[in-house]
Amino acid sequence: MRTFFRILGHIVYIPLALLFIFELYRTGIIVFHSYILYKWFGIGFAAYIILGIFFRKNRKWLQTFSHELTHTLVGMLFFRKIHSFTAERGEGVMSYSVNRYHIGDLMISLSPYFLPIFTFFFLIIRHAISGEAMYIFDAITGFTFAFHLGCFISQTGNYQTDISQHGYFYSYLIIATFLSLNISLVLLSIESNLFPAIRDFAVTAWMDLKTVYGFLSEHVSAIISNWTAK
Repeated sequence: MRTFFRILGHIVYIPLALLFIFELYRTGIIVFHSYILYKWFGIGFAAYIILGIFFRKNRKWLQTFSHELTHTLVGMLFFRKIHSFTAERGEGVMSYSVNRYHIGDLMISLSPYFLPIFTFFFLIIRHAISGEAMYIFDAITGFTFAFHLGCFISQTGNYQTDISQHGYFYSYLIIATFLSLNISLVLLSIESNLFPAIRDFAVTAWMDLKTVYGFLSEHVSAIISNWTAK
């Protein structure tokens, strides 16, 4: 059964990853043409890099804590019972209950690599902030997002059992899919807010998907017509 879902996952996630990577490219163009709006986001991003140099030892522990906390929160979203949570410098463990169908195991294992929980937390709060204080939350968003990227760079690798237990190709495919999605949502949220960004992203992705489907349908139909005519 798990092999069947693995094959099905490849069929679903490969085109989804390509779609989200393309949407990330489109988001990059938006950011490039609206770079003034991202001034405070960039300041927060740079502030993390600078402070990270001076707090390197504690940064390692914070990255481990964030990793295990993300496992925990996503596990709770899948209604798992959390047995234990420990985070030490460079090493952490989170133990949770397992259901018979293993629903959610993949997302619980891989979520720390693609889900910037602190960034999304502040983006949700950002909805209740007035325009005068928005720049503060833009800076915090940049700071926390830089923190997540630092976690991603330092913690992602074949040595991670989170990744190896699901197969390297499949794990990296999932990570690429949702990391592309989340980067787009974070960047688009600076221009509007998180929930409007989710809506706009979904509409744009759906329209692009329909365009690709229409293009493929037209050409496949033409090929079939030419083949049957012969």
